[in-house]
Parts: sequence; structure tokens; C-alpha cells
Amino acid sequence: MRPRTARELFFGMFLIAASLLFTAHPAAAQTYKEHNNKGVQFYNQGNYENALVEFKAAFELSPENSEIANNIGIVYDEMGDLVNAEKYYKVAIANDPANVDAHNNLGVVYYQQGKIEQAIAEWEMALEINPNYESARNNLQIAGKRGTLPVSPYGVPQEYQTPYTHTYYPPSEISVEMPEITIEAYQSSDSTSKCIVVLQQALEIVPNDPVAHYNLGACYLEKGLMDGTIMEWEKAVALDPTNSTVRYNLSIVYTRDRQYAKAVYQLSEVLKMNPNDAIAYYVLGAVYNKVGAHDDAIEAWRRCVAILPDFAPAHFSLGVNYLIKNDYQASIEEWKQVIAITGGDFHDYNNLGVAYAQKGMIDEAIASWKASLKRDTGYIKARTNLGIIYAQRGMFQAAIKEWETVRDLNSQDPVIWYNLGVMYSHVGSIDSSAYSYKQALELDPTFTEALNNLATLYGQNVRNPGANAPTYWSKPIELRLKYIVAPGKLELKYR
Repeated sequence: MRPRTARELFFGMFLIAASLLFTAHPAAAQTYKEHNNKGVQFYNQGNYENALVEFKAAFELSPENSEIANNIGIVYDEMGDLVNAEKYYKVAIANDPANVDAHNNLGVVYYQQGKIEQAIAEWEMALEINPNYESARNNLQIAGKRGTLPVSPYGVPQEYQTPYTHTYYPPSEISVEMPEITIEAYQSSDSTSKCIVVLQQALEIVPNDPVAHYNLGACYLEKGLMDGTIMEWEKAVALDPTNSTVRYNLSIVYTRDRQYAKAVYQLSEVLKMNPNDAIAYYVLGAVYNKVGAHDDAIEAWRRCVAILPDFAPAHFSLGVNYLIKNDYQASIEEWKQVIAITGGDFHDYNNLGVAYAQKGMIDEAIASWKASLKRDTGYIKARTNLGIIYAQRGMFQAAIKEWETVRDLNSQDPVIWYNLGVMYSHVGSIDSSAYSYKQALELDPTFTEALNNLATLYGQNVRNPGANAPTYWSKPIELRLKYIVAPGKLELKYR
């Protein structure tokens, strides 16, 4: 996502010693710094789910820590969950209003959502706090140039700028500037370190060997040393400009480093050398998708499948982006292609169901979600979606059955508790409804809808003295009357 100290874009990518740092004894209690640094290590490996687990563990130990909240926002941002990214950037700012990184990152999220004025306000706030904060200054300039990029004859922008995120260098017990692999490393049992030593020695003898530079970069990548990887692969490209493999891999690393303009440039060069390189178009679409340029992403993926019709990942990506663009029929056709090519797994059938539901083809959506559950009976998203449809059709008991199953599979999701609260209230189970709202609020104290509905239940009880008070929430709670509203409606938000 945003790895870098040397280049301002840093999230923790220079935690090169994380694998050395944390061989802690399993029984030892871990500090928030240790959890945070483990999260950085997982992040650098592209393992965002485990990174999120570690950052949240760190945050539980240090809930006032603005930097860790910022790190959680970064991972959600990388995973494409802009709602949670925004939430945690705001938490970071609440914990420390002077956290310029969080202001800048929140601006990036607003920008990706098309909220340009709010993005500009955050970047201006960052500059008020630190007038020398270059990331915010550059992002303001980029916002002013939005939509004015030149396009090459290949349909590939020659320059593509997007706001980048200046991120937090996590607390660490050590400080590492650049990898220094010594003879001790060569003598160790670490084969990658040995390889680095040998390649460094080879380049001292023949400094202009592009293959050695490429291999050295690959070793750095294995170690999680993104700066070293980029440096060596840039040298390899300079020495051998026609090597499309190096350019292709360099574009992927640039994308991980959020240097999107450079990634697009490298892919443009690959496509100049080979206009029929389907995989280059596929990666190009992924780069555009990262910055929210969905039309450009769709065009790149269309070119990919025109060359390679049975390339399922491109059809999958088209299905997602057509859904984002509200072109539900096109999305349906792409998911059908994926299923025809691969046989379809539970993800594919769930996504097809979402596209059907958005188009209003509810029976087809239900059939698709049931097909998803045949492939994985514990797939939470398909069960959640079925529950939504049942609720909208007034089949409250059926919705409750689906969501009770989901709750048993994942009791830490406040939305499921909230949905159950709504359904229980519809069938008159006030006690269960109140308990469910309470559970939602314990998991997410900012869940306004759960608070509103719980207040409504309490208000109804006050107006009907003969009714039984919810046993799980019978003690009067301090809620202003303005919070007492009608029970919330479930929105059609498929997963």
C-alpha cells in the first residue's frame, strides 16, 4: 500500500527486520508496538487480513494511539473498504487533531469517493498544521488537474497522477535505513541473504549486468525491501529497455508502492513493444482500478479479454467494475463468463447473485446465493444477502434463520446483530431485539441506527406501562428524545 520512509510514502515497508524482531515466546504478553510491527510485516507481504488483526490487537492495547488508528485505516484503504478507512482516519484525527498523516489520508479517501471539496479541506488542514508537508501540497495540485491527463495512441495515459498517502512509520525498537548484508549473513542458513551477498559481489565486478540487477531486486523483494527492489529493477530497465518482463514486474512493485504514474508508464512501454500483451492490459486495468479510474480500467480489461477470451481474472474484474458503474446486465454477463470458464466457486455465485439483485431479478439472485452456499455452507456473505432478500419480502423468520447462522459463525459483526434486532422487532421478540441492539453497540459504540432503535424500544415501553421491559436492557438509559425514531429499515447492501 504505502510503504516508504525514504520516499514519503511509508506505511511500514522498512520493517525489514520484522522477521528478526518478533520471534517472541508464544506465552509472552505482547506489547502494542509488537502487534503493530507484526501488522507492518504482514502488510509488506500483502497479507492485509492478518495485518488488520495485528493492528487491531495493538489498538485494543493502546486505544488512544492515533498512529495505530491511522495504520488500520491504511489497511482498509488498501483492501478497498473506504468506509472503514474513513472511519479509522477520523478516529486517528480525534485522538490527535495534529496528525497530519491522518488528515492527508482522509483527504485521499474523500478524493477516491469523489468528495473533492472535503478532500481539499483535509489537505489544507494538513498544511495549516505543517506548512512543509509536501504530500498534501502535491495532492492539492493533483486535485486541480483532475481529468486533464493526455492519452497515448494505445489508450494508455502517458502520465497519471493520483493523490498519494503519506503514512506513519510504526513504533519499532530498531531503526534500519538500507539493507546491509554482510559475510555473516552469507554464512547463515538464510539462502536469500547468501544470494544477495553473491549478487552484490558479482555487480562489483560487472556493474552493468541487467540480469544480476534484476535478480538482486528479486532477492530484496523476497526480504520485503521495496526500496532496494525498485532501485535494482530501475537499473535493469535502464540497461535493457526492451526487457518487458522487468518492466512488467516493476509496474507491479510501483503499484504496491502507490507510484501509479510510474506503473502506467512501464506498462505503456510494454504495450508499445507488444500491443497484444493481454496480461499487460490486465495489470494496467488493476492500476487504474486502484485510483478509481473505472472507465479506464474497464477499457484495459476489455482489451485483455479481446486478446485472451478465457482469462477468468479479467472477466471477474470486469464484473466488479460494471457493478460499480451500475451496469448490472454487463456485470451479470461477466460473472456468467467466469462460471463458464472456471466452473464457479462460492465467491462467483455470490457475486452473480448481487448483480441479479441489483437488476431486480430477485428469484435469480436467490438461486445464485443458494448455489454459493452449496459450495460453502459457511459462506457468510451469501447468507447475509439471502437474509436481506427474505427481510425485504417480509419473510422475517427466514431472515432470522439466516442471520442467526451468520451470527454463530461470526459474532463480532455489529451489522448482523443490528439486522437481527430489526427482524426480532418485526416478529414481536422485543427482548431479543433489545439484546441484539445492545450487542451491536458493544461492538461499535458509534452505531447510530442501533442506538436509535434501542431508544425506540425503550420509548415504546415507557408509553405502554403494561409491556414487559427488555430484561437485557431494563435499566433506564440516558437518551435524548431526538434519538427516538422509527425502527430502521434494512438497505439493500449486498456483500
